[in-house]
Amino acid sequence: MKNKSPRAIAVKILTEVEKGSYSNLALNRHLTPEIEKEDRALITELVYGVVKYRVRLDYVLSKFSKVKISSIHPVVLNSLRVGLYQILFLDKIPDYAAVNESVNVAKSIGKRAAGFVNGILRNVIRNKDGIDYPEPAKEPVRYLSIYYSFPEWMVRRWIELFGFDFTESLLSAFNEKPKLCVRVNELKIKKDDLKSLLNKEGVKWSSGLFLEEALYIEDGPPLTRLESFRSGYFQPQDESSMLVARVLGAKGGEKVLDVAAAPGGKTTHIAQLMKNTGRIHAWDLHPHRIELLKETCRRLGVTIVHPEVRDAKIPDTKSFEQFDKVLVDAPCSGLGVIRRKPDIKWTKKPEDVINLKREQFELLSASSKYVKPGGAIVYSTCSIEPEENEKVIEKFLQENRDFEPDDIRPFLPKALSGELKEPYGYIQIYPNVHGIDGFFIARLVRRQ
Repeated sequence: MKNKSPRAIAVKILTEVEKGSYSNLALNRHLTPEIEKEDRALITELVYGVVKYRVRLDYVLSKFSKVKISSIHPVVLNSLRVGLYQILFLDKIPDYAAVNESVNVAKSIGKRAAGFVNGILRNVIRNKDGIDYPEPAKEPVRYLSIYYSFPEWMVRRWIELFGFDFTESLLSAFNEKPKLCVRVNELKIKKDDLKSLLNKEGVKWSSGLFLEEALYIEDGPPLTRLESFRSGYFQPQDESSMLVARVLGAKGGEKVLDVAAAPGGKTTHIAQLMKNTGRIHAWDLHPHRIELLKETCRRLGVTIVHPEVRDAKIPDTKSFEQFDKVLVDAPCSGLGVIRRKPDIKWTKKPEDVINLKREQFELLSASSKYVKPGGAIVYSTCSIEPEENEKVIEKFLQENRDFEPDDIRPFLPKALSGELKEPYGYIQIYPNVHGIDGFFIARLVRRQ
C-alpha cells in the first residue's frame, strides 16, 4: 500500500494495531516530520476514532455487508471503518470525500475491493438516519457496549458498580477527546511568564480546572518543537496526576521515596513543591525508564532526585522507617485513562483487575515499611476500579494497625475537598464528574 494520503496512512496504522501494535506507538512511527500539521491531526483523529468506536463501526457495517466482518481483508475493513467514522462522527468532512478516499485506499487490494467499499459506504449514507441499535431498556449491556463501543464485560461490571445512568455518562466521557494538560515548572519560570512565552510561540492555552500550576494547550505546534518545552518550563501531566503530589504534601528539606517513579511526572512535581530542597529517592524496575526519569529531571532542572533501578517489593531493611513521605503510584489496569489510551478497552481482561489487586497490595505493604513514625504514605492509581483502590486500602488497614487514614481535604482544591466522606482519607476522580482523568488517591499516616 504505497498511497501516502492521510487516510491511507491511517489505514496502515490501524492494520498494524489489529496485529497487536499500540495505536500511540504506531502513530509515533508513522507521523514523520515531513507530514503537514493538518494531515497529522487528521491521521491522529482517524486512528483514535476508529480504535475508540470499533465495536459500533463494525456493528453498523454488519448491517450493510453480506460478507462477515471477520472475513473482510484487514486493509479493506479498515478502509471501511475510516470512511464510516468520518460519515458518522466528522461533520466537517463531506460524505463524498470520505467515500472517495476510502475507495482509493481499497484500490491497493483490487477493483472488486474498491467497488465493495464504495457500495457499502454509499448505502450507509442513504440509510444512516435509520440505523437501529439495541434498546437500552431491554438490552442495557448490549446497547451501551455497541453504542459507546466498550467490551461487554466492562459495561456489565460498571453497571453493577455505578448503575446504568452513571455508566452511560462515564462511557461518553471516556470517548471524548482529552485536552492536553501541562504543569508549569515553577522551578524555572513563573506562570505568567510562561503564558507570555507560549503566546509568542503560537500556542493557544487555557487555565487549569483545579490547580494553579496547570495549563491546557488548546492548539499550537507539537510540544517537542517548542523552545519552552526544551528549556524545561513545563511538563505534560494531567491534573489528576498533579493532585497526587499535592496530597503527598512533601515539604522542603524532607526525605521522600517514590517507589515506582519513572518516567518522572509526579517525582519532579514533588521536587517542585519541595522547592528543589531535600532528597527524593526514585526507584523503578526498568533501566530504560530510569533513563527517561533522569532526562526529565535534567530538562526540568530538578537536582534532588536520586534515581535507582530497584524492585520496591524486595525489602531493604536499611531503609525501614527512614522516609518522611512515601509515594506508591501503583501499576494498575489504567481503566481511568481510557480517553487518553483507548487501546486499554481491548487489551484488558476481567482477570487483570483481580491479579493487579494482589500485586498492588504487596507493593503497598512492602513500601509502608519505609515510612517513619509520624510520616505519611500516598497510594494512587489511574483506575476507577474499587478492587484496585478502596479494597486495597481497606485490606492494608486491617493488617497494619499502626497506619490510619489521614484527612486529605487540606491538600485538595476546595472544589474537590467538599465532596469527600469521612474519614476523608481518599478521593476517587471520574472523568464524567470532574473533567480530568480517572484517578484514585489515598493518604495514610503512621502512628507515632
